[in-house]
Amino acid sequence: MKSKEIRGTVGAVIPYNKCVCALTAGHVIRYGNGAVGTKVVVDGHDSTVVRLLNDYDLALIDVPPEHATLSVIGRARFGPAELITYDRHIDCRVVDTGRNLNRFAFPCADMPLPGDSGAPIVQQGTVIGLLSSILYNNCTGLGISSEVFGNPARLK
Repeated sequence: MKSKEIRGTVGAVIPYNKCVCALTAGHVIRYGNGAVGTKVVVDGHDSTVVRLLNDYDLALIDVPPEHATLSVIGRARFGPAELITYDRHIDCRVVDTGRNLNRFAFPCADMPLPGDSGAPIVQQGTVIGLLSSILYNNCTGLGISSEVFGNPARLK
């Protein structure tokens, strides 16, 4: 089956094994009929999906290291944060933290949109999570915790 062309958002860039990987929400890759080995374009550069961690809804994409800047990864703390999409910044609050997921409250009048999955959630200049899902009924969202992608042992 041929992959369909979709736009996704890179949430962080980390070292992984012997490569440099961009991270996004795994459902973004799966929605495009992608899988491990699928060729994708990240910031104009040919790249390859090298890992899908379905338990965490996380995709790792091998990117050319000479065109990548590693992200600073932090731990979520209760309080103000910011979701950074390809075209806007949305203030939010960390309202719950966990080993796998964090929960964020957004202004009901300024919610993330479909297509923002995988976007980084930043606190004090560090990536603390990647947007995974949006709950419009209560103006919250769930994000893949940096406790997952910031810990190489959890990516094995």
